[in-house]
Amino acid sequence: MNQKDKPNLLISFSGGRTSAFMLKWIYDNWQNQYNLLTVFANTGKEEPETLAFVKDCADRWSIDIVWVEGKHRDENGEPFSKMGWSVKAKVVNYHTCSRNGEPFEEMLSVLGIPSTNAPFCSDQLKRKVIEDYCRQIGFKNYYKAIGIRADEVDRVNTKFRENKILYPLVSNQPMTKNMIMDWWAQNDFNLTVHPDLGNCNACWKKDIKRLMRIAKNQPKVYDWWQDMTDKYGYLNPRKTELEPPFNFYRGNLSPKDIFHFQGLDSKQLSLLLETEQLDGCSESCEAF
Repeated sequence: MNQKDKPNLLISFSGGRTSAFMLKWIYDNWQNQYNLLTVFANTGKEEPETLAFVKDCADRWSIDIVWVEGKHRDENGEPFSKMGWSVKAKVVNYHTCSRNGEPFEEMLSVLGIPSTNAPFCSDQLKRKVIEDYCRQIGFKNYYKAIGIRADEVDRVNTKFRENKILYPLVSNQPMTKNMIMDWWAQNDFNLTVHPDLGNCNACWKKDIKRLMRIAKNQPKVYDWWQDMTDKYGYLNPRKTELEPPFNFYRGNLSPKDIFHFQGLDSKQLSLLLETEQLDGCSESCEAF
């Protein structure tokens, strides 16, 4: 098939095991069917092991992975739009990418703190950034491949057809988490990040139990999140009806509150966990 006749396919690579398996499968099976573009959106809060894993996937499989980061302010420090929702893509690489939350903090400085009540960070730091990069290079009318497995179909976008989203590990090569883990166990490299940290280390989407384990085992992880809470907790640029201070975690909890839970007795802790409704993320936060 002539290159111009092939449809375009964007592979949104999260940096997780499932997403990486999908990446390899697509290049092994669909390379002759699509013009492929693989993009990894770095938020600055990925663990070093995740960044090394993304680089390993590119190097070991000879796949060109484009690294991008979101910019919410121009070179003069002004937001790109009056309301702050406009975001531009900056191309980086493994060596030049942000490692201390810089893209994330710039977003916070413009839009305030995201949470279950305002879940805009994936949209602002991943989807819009990737879409802007595609516009910059003239990559148009593309399908999007997302790494969601057959055992997590509840995460499938209900408007996937009209949004041109493909789920190869649901429809074409159905995979479960155990199957993915078995495949990686036989591979010559693997993602070594701690399961609790995922690739956004203290994300507000994680359940309370996981957040508490992080507080116990890797308390320094919360330093950045508490610092951001202290700096931007009273910022209300979106003019929400909720009253500041704003915190990342459900119930408007701060990192300090997560540490406080460790002092609860077993009965109080059981009650807290019973009322926990939000499913925690496992290893990635999808852009689309």
